[in-house]
Amino acid sequence: MGRAALASEQVGQVFVEGRRGRDRLEYTEYGAGEAWVVLLPPLLVPRRVHDRTARMLASQGLHVLVLDPLGHGRSDRPADPLSYSVTAFAQQVVALLDHVGAARAVVGGSSIGANVALEVAVLAPSGSPA
Repeated sequence: MGRAALASEQVGQVFVEGRRGRDRLEYTEYGAGEAWVVLLPPLLVPRRVHDRTARMLASQGLHVLVLDPLGHGRSDRPADPLSYSVTAFAQQVVALLDHVGAARAVVGGSSIGANVALEVAVLAPSGSPA
C-alpha cells in the first residue's frame, strides 16, 4: 500500500448572523481540489473527529471543509437554546460554502451531521444558496 500525498490544512473562521448578533464558527480546510466536500460531526463532538477522513479525501484531490457548528468544538456557544437546530446548522453550512466561494459541494456527516446534510439539500438543492 503506497503512501498518500500530503494535503494542506488550515483553520479558518466565518461569522454568521445569529438570533442575537454575529456568531463565530470555526472550520478546518484540507486540500485545494476543485471538488468540495463538507464533513459534519455528531452532536456535541468537535470537528477533529473527521480529521483522518478529511486528510484522506484531500490526499485524493478533494477540497474538504470540516465545520464545528454552533455549540461544537471551538465555535461560539450562544446561551439562547433556539440557536441550535438542524435548520440553523444547515444555514451555517451554506454560509460557510458562500464564505469559501464553493458553488457546489457534497455534504455528509455522522449522526446529527447526516440530518444537517439532508437539510442543506433542502435549503440549497441546486448547489447555490437559497
